Amino acid sequence: MDQYDKLLISLLNLHSSDVSSIHSACDDSGHLSVFVTLARKKVSCPFCGCGSCLSKGFYSRNISVPHRAFENISVFLKVPRYKCPNKHSFSDSYTMSPANSKVSYDSIMSVMELLKDPRMTFSSVASLTGLSESTIVRIFDKHCHIPHIPFPEVICIDEVYTKVNSFDAKYSCIFYDFYNRSIIDVLPDRRKNYLHHYFQSLHNSRELLNVKYVCIDMYLPYKQIALIYFKKALICVDSFHVIKHLNESLQKLRIRIMKSYSTDSIEYYLLKHWKCLLFDKTINLDNKGKFNKKLDRYINYRQLLELILSIHPDLKLAYELKEKYTVFNAICSYEDAKEKFDSIYDEFVISNLPEYYDFIVSLTNWKVEIINSFIVYKGKRINSSVAESMNATVSTLLFNTKGIRNTERRRKRIMYAVNKTGFLLK
Repeated sequence: MDQYDKLLISLLNLHSSDVSSIHSACDDSGHLSVFVTLARKKVSCPFCGCGSCLSKGFYSRNISVPHRAFENISVFLKVPRYKCPNKHSFSDSYTMSPANSKVSYDSIMSVMELLKDPRMTFSSVASLTGLSESTIVRIFDKHCHIPHIPFPEVICIDEVYTKVNSFDAKYSCIFYDFYNRSIIDVLPDRRKNYLHHYFQSLHNSRELLNVKYVCIDMYLPYKQIALIYFKKALICVDSFHVIKHLNESLQKLRIRIMKSYSTDSIEYYLLKHWKCLLFDKTINLDNKGKFNKKLDRYINYRQLLELILSIHPDLKLAYELKEKYTVFNAICSYEDAKEKFDSIYDEFVISNLPEYYDFIVSLTNWKVEIINSFIVYKGKRINSSVAESMNATVSTLLFNTKGIRNTERRRKRIMYAVNKTGFLLK
């Protein structure tokens, strides 16, 4: 047996003592075929324990093994069969593939490793491994075992849009572990009735009492469900969604004022083309001035912003209120949050800006939850940034796969791609 044969034996997860003979052939396309005959051994009958077993010939198996150098290896295996005096027949065991499977353990591990990438589809993995798409799906269903993950002290609840859903729901609900940055569970529907059904069917509902904080967006059913099932938890509203609502209100006011001017006016130009100065905090306002053809002069971003705010007193007031709330959200502590919230809330009410009415209603309805969002847990303010970050991964997966109709398969695929755990080779 030369070094090449030993290399092949190692690749096939066998030992030299397991092999009676081995030879290989490679065709012009680079496809490698390996012919292996396993060695006979002294065995005992697995049924009666008899140690005097005789040979009963061989049976053949074909196994596919992926390999980069050859794209794919076809293994033609001859496995010894035995019979005992008590007329029991059985075959020798070997470690290349699971029982009754033509796919090797190496192939299974390669498939499951590739499926950790959210950009990979079942079809693309099939192309890379030389297996059929249906085989890839079967491997995933059989070997992906997502364990039950108990609810931790801090959870985030968010949703992701699903194109294809057998529950006739546009959004799937996802529970995130805030501290460990992982997914706890994925539900096919975020509607209140389904959430009730999910929590009522939990085998160990006492684990819900461990939850101290629940971070949500301003979707009312999440709050209602949290009050019922997370009895010892404080509910926090994600600050990002509050700021988003505030910016949307300012956006409406900007559009209202812009439409009051003709499309060829300076005011319309500033509100249309330089709106980013009202919202984008990453812009350096004190940049070096550039020549502006419309204004016919050199001007920097701060001067442009001042021109925009001088267009209408409502816009200036709305912008100042937005900035004041942004600073409050960024630097206020939990201990001072209630007092400062009441102060800034009064300013919004006194402003009497129509575009801020909905935002004021949200501040009224979600006051306690907004104040709770300033709580710091293990050095980090509670928010849904972990959810938004992992939602991007989930959205990438669902976009590339064009949705997965099977609910349980979609749940497992999402959790496997994000958590990178759940593979059992059995």
